[in-house]
Amino acid sequence: MESSTVAVVLALTLACTGGMFLVIAKQIQGRSGMATFALGLSLFGLVFAVPMQVDRSAGVLLGALIDATAVAAVLLLRRGQQRFMHREELSWRVLGLVVLAFAAVAVGARAVFGELARPIVLQLTLTALFGWLAVTAARDAHRDTPLLRMPLLLLSVVLAVLALLSLGNTVHDLMAGSVQAAAVTDPFYDAVLMLAALLLGPTLLWMHTLQLTRQLSELATRDPLTRLLNENGLDEVLRRHFSRRQHEPVALMHVDVDQFGRINRLHGEAAGDDVLRLIGLALESTLRADDFVARVGGDEFVVGCVSADVGKAAILGERLRAAVAAVQTGLGEGGGHLRCTVSVGISRPFNDIEHWRAAWSEAEVSLQAAKDAGCNCVVHPTAA
Repeated sequence: MESSTVAVVLALTLACTGGMFLVIAKQIQGRSGMATFALGLSLFGLVFAVPMQVDRSAGVLLGALIDATAVAAVLLLRRGQQRFMHREELSWRVLGLVVLAFAAVAVGARAVFGELARPIVLQLTLTALFGWLAVTAARDAHRDTPLLRMPLLLLSVVLAVLALLSLGNTVHDLMAGSVQAAAVTDPFYDAVLMLAALLLGPTLLWMHTLQLTRQLSELATRDPLTRLLNENGLDEVLRRHFSRRQHEPVALMHVDVDQFGRINRLHGEAAGDDVLRLIGLALESTLRADDFVARVGGDEFVVGCVSADVGKAAILGERLRAAVAAVQTGLGEGGGHLRCTVSVGISRPFNDIEHWRAAWSEAEVSLQAAKDAGCNCVVHPTAA
C-alpha cells in the first residue's frame, strides 16, 4: 500500500473516530475526557489529511503549523487521559506554550540546519511525547482498579509502539541524509503505523465503556447524595459477607437523625443535604475495617457491625453517636453553624443472610425505644 493511501485511510479513520467520540461526549456528564480525546484524534486526522506533496513543499511557517498541530494532538490525548483518570490536567495555557515553544524550535532548527531538520525535530518530539504518555498509561494501569487495567495496558503498548515508530523514523531520516531520501518510507513502517493508529480509537472507547459500566454499577448500589451504599448495595455487601466460608455474625444498627424535618423547615433542603453528607462521612470514617454503612431513607442509615457481641456493637454505636454530635455545618455567610444528633437502635447479631431483614426490624424497634428515651442515645435489645 502506498504511503499516500495509508495517509488517507488514517485521516478518515481518525476523523471518524474523533467525530464519534464528540457525539458520545455530549451524552456523558462529568469529566469523561471524551471531548478532549475527540479533538486530539481529529487533529491527528487533519495532519494526515494534508497531501504529501503539500507537506513536502511546505514553507517554514506552513511546515511549522502542520507539525505543531501534530504536537498539539498528542498533548490533547494526554489532557484527555488526565481528565479520564481524574488527575490534575495539563492546563490550556501550558499546552499552548509547549506548542508555541515547539514551533519556535522547529523554525529555528530549519533555518540553521536546513530542510532535513524539520522531520527530525518533529519525530524526536513525538518520540518523547508518546513515550511520556505510554509510561503514564502503564502507571495508571497499576494504580486503578482491575476493571481498567487491560485497556490501559493496551493503550500503553499502542503509545509505546508509536514512540518507537517515531524514533525509528528519526534514525531513518538521519541515515537518509536528504529530504528526498527521507520521504521514502518502509512499507513495514506504514503497516505498523496504521495498525497502531487504528487501535488507538477502539482502545480509548473500551476504556470509556468500562468506566461507564462501573458508574452504572455504582448508581445501582450507591446513594447519589452521600455516595454511601443504598439498600441494594447493603443487600449485596451482606450476601458477599455471608457467602464466605468463614464469616462472623453481623449486628445491624438503624441510625436516624433527630428532628431532621425541623432542619429542612428552618434552614432549607440544601442545608439538609449538607447535613446528610457530613453525617454520612462521619459514620463512614468512624467504622472499623470490616463494618459498612448504607443510607436507606431520607435521614436514615443502617450500619453493619461485624461482631458476635452485642456489647461491642453498642460501643461502636456510641462512637457513631458521638461522631455525629461533633459534626457542624455552616449556614452561609453570617448564618452560624448547625449541629444535630442521631438516635441509634441495634439488633442482636445474626449469622445467616436470610435473617437480615428480621434483624433490621429488630433494630427499628430498638431505635423507637431510643426516640422514646429522648433521642441522642443508643439502645440495644437487652436495654429496649
